[in-house]
Amino acid sequence: MNGTNQTAVHRVLVAADKFKGSLDAATANAAIARGLNAALPNAEVRVRSVADGGDGTLAVLLENGFAAVPVEVAGPTLLPRQSLIGHRGDEAFIELAEICGLVHLPDRRLDGLHASTWGLGLAVRAALDLGVRRIHIAIGGSASTDGGLGLLAALGAIATDAAGQVITNDAAGLQKAAALDLSPLDPRLQDAEIVAVTDVVNPLTGPQGAAHVYGPQKGLTPEQVLSVDAALQVWAGLLQVDPNAPGTGAAGGVGAGILGGLGGLLTPGAPFVLDAVGFDVALAGVELLVTGEGSWDEQSLHGKAPAEVLRRAHEKGIPAAIVAGRVASREGLAELGVRSVTALVDLAGSPEVAMRDAERLLEAAGAELGKTWAW
Repeated sequence: MNGTNQTAVHRVLVAADKFKGSLDAATANAAIARGLNAALPNAEVRVRSVADGGDGTLAVLLENGFAAVPVEVAGPTLLPRQSLIGHRGDEAFIELAEICGLVHLPDRRLDGLHASTWGLGLAVRAALDLGVRRIHIAIGGSASTDGGLGLLAALGAIATDAAGQVITNDAAGLQKAAALDLSPLDPRLQDAEIVAVTDVVNPLTGPQGAAHVYGPQKGLTPEQVLSVDAALQVWAGLLQVDPNAPGTGAAGGVGAGILGGLGGLLTPGAPFVLDAVGFDVALAGVELLVTGEGSWDEQSLHGKAPAEVLRRAHEKGIPAAIVAGRVASREGLAELGVRSVTALVDLAGSPEVAMRDAERLLEAAGAELGKTWAW
């Protein structure tokens, strides 16, 4: 039966991530759903925005039962700013990118040595003020490589140099770290579980570590990358964490700070978000899954939200379609039940038009998919 037959009621789930630089996940999914509904007026089109723990994750959770709580924090250069955290029952959710991420650098000027996660610690304090017992922290999109030093200091920890002087809460200070006292940490942390949500598996140090892989993106020079990597090695000893452990290098070493400094846990971002938004419930009875993101490339199947979406749909035998801004790789898609791939760049004729008119193009892609899909 062809998708143009309007007598059948088909169930479709649209579950895309954000189209970075163009649309947030909610807007992107709504546009695809409008197109599908126009082509299939009798269809039941469900929508679940998804994310993987990076920027945009808080927005997705606020769509799905978390309440927005205003908090006063500090940006990556310690300038005071207002932000939001999520709250649901005895759980809080914090997005590092929303607190002190790259997007909040003044004039977007990179400051690799002096950007700090101090504001993240203030957000954790605000969450503790709510009386929660579990705090999930999405740690993608960070502006710093301080190993979580700022986070821990804002929560009461004291890091000092060889002379016993308190160091600054950034990568510059980290290079002088010789001792770490965790005993003054906020005592409420003892009754709260802290979980870092991330899609990054990099170790803390070495060629694949926080400084070498992500430091240059945050403004570290080649010389600074080497010195900060050496500092992170010392920091691992102070935190008593294995610097080679997967995920400890996430967010400039915040993964290590949470693991060693706060006794927390690390968890993959995409599965956490999908569980939090009730994805499996929404998937029940669905005949077609539509997912996507701004750029589909060789990394998309490694820890990203659409990959987890495809995996769960494939486990239930549900065919899938991908709509993305650009498609640089189709490797592994057929094995996950993907039958259709649409790139907005192909519809638009250029990347510039695809980004500028993404919402209109997503709606058109959804309509075309609805008209041509063979059920």
